[in-house]
Amino acid sequence: MSHSHSSPLEVTQAILNCSRGAGFHFGEDTALVAVQHMLKQTIDLFKTAGAMGINLKNIFALGKVYSNSAEVIEALRELGVTVVESTMPPPGEFNNYFEQDTRKLWQVAARQLAGRRIKRILVLDDGGVCITGVPPEVFQRYSLCGVEQTSRGMFLFEEKFPPFAVMSWARAAVKLEIGGPIFSQCLIEKLNTEFLGGRPLQGEQVGVLGMGSIGRNVAKLAVTQGNEVFYCDPSTKLPLPSALENRVTKLDSVEELMVRCNYVVGCSGRTPFRDKWPLNHKADIKLISASSGDREFRPIIKDLKQKPHFRVASGSWDITSEHGPSGPIRIAYLGYPYTFVSRGIEAAPTHIVQFDIGGLLVALVQARLFLEECESGREQNIGIHRVAPRAQRFLLERWVEAMKDRMIDITQLLGNDAGVLSAARYDDWFIKTSEPRPGKHYRPVKALEKRMAQFIRQSGF
Repeated sequence: MSHSHSSPLEVTQAILNCSRGAGFHFGEDTALVAVQHMLKQTIDLFKTAGAMGINLKNIFALGKVYSNSAEVIEALRELGVTVVESTMPPPGEFNNYFEQDTRKLWQVAARQLAGRRIKRILVLDDGGVCITGVPPEVFQRYSLCGVEQTSRGMFLFEEKFPPFAVMSWARAAVKLEIGGPIFSQCLIEKLNTEFLGGRPLQGEQVGVLGMGSIGRNVAKLAVTQGNEVFYCDPSTKLPLPSALENRVTKLDSVEELMVRCNYVVGCSGRTPFRDKWPLNHKADIKLISASSGDREFRPIIKDLKQKPHFRVASGSWDITSEHGPSGPIRIAYLGYPYTFVSRGIEAAPTHIVQFDIGGLLVALVQARLFLEECESGREQNIGIHRVAPRAQRFLLERWVEAMKDRMIDITQLLGNDAGVLSAARYDDWFIKTSEPRPGKHYRPVKALEKRMAQFIRQSGF
């Protein structure tokens, strides 16, 4: 694979420089168990973690069937990383199969690590299943600390509290405020090119389920492309960005949304149809997901699957059924996140999304330093923690610099919202915009954030 020997991206290189300057080392006695999209960016992430002291033979990874690139898996295996096979589930059954695959990931890791001198395991997760599913024997034998990168994972932790501390990259300011617009743009571009065969989504009634970071940006793009946009969100205190005020219509129920709209984009990361389906809907409605797995539209898929004329197109994985409660329904890409529809080595340009890879790396460093605090008895290994604001600011500054060097127009990437970047010059913005927010339920670990600030200071910038 031609890029397997390419140098790290600018942001990961900057973090590598920090680690050299600070004398930071993950340690030969540290392993990494990861659920990670098997995309080109993961090669950069794992190789840089290797350069920072994790033996690549102590990395165990599982991809997701809808975003696996065979080329990337092969390149990772050549580097010595163990990649567990993903099982192809029947339509609407992603979760059960993925949980089984995650159990297998843990079995493989536990078996291979048993004979090695490993003291601690960092768990990099995408959806929370790997963190909440750690087998008891692993938990007893090693000290563990997690990093979660999706809101879906954070929602799962509300139901199943993680058994050890987790660094929340999922709700970091950079992931939400920079990632939100960029990942939404990728989704809409894929929708225009793949689903609509090259014509823009225009002049339609578009519904958005969930007005979080992705939902708001999808709504903004849909409005800009000249659609009438409706949304549904369980939160009553949801402040809309000024760009959307008076331009989108809130509906009170999911059913109302389904009846009013011919395109519905699921951005909730939750299960809006659980125990609610069947519902009335517009005939020929098209459903597109922006959430992990197939959870958003799973109840609909499972219902339609039992009816005649249920078809899955072999190339696009689009589901069509004539037998929805109110007529034909089309569900794009088996209800999986549409960003990954091309199943290539990139879902978004790797050099652009390097803020995300850098964020994961920084969160892993923070997890490793946190375990040191726990091993010395200064901290307890529990709770969900924000990614240090100072580290986030460093990441963002390096990313902005890299984009300028590559002559990439950042305001266009961020949906012409340059206000974000001027606000992001101050630590306060990162503190206000990242979760968990300091308050009576959460106190940031001062010693840890101080160590992260020291780590960043060694960058040579």
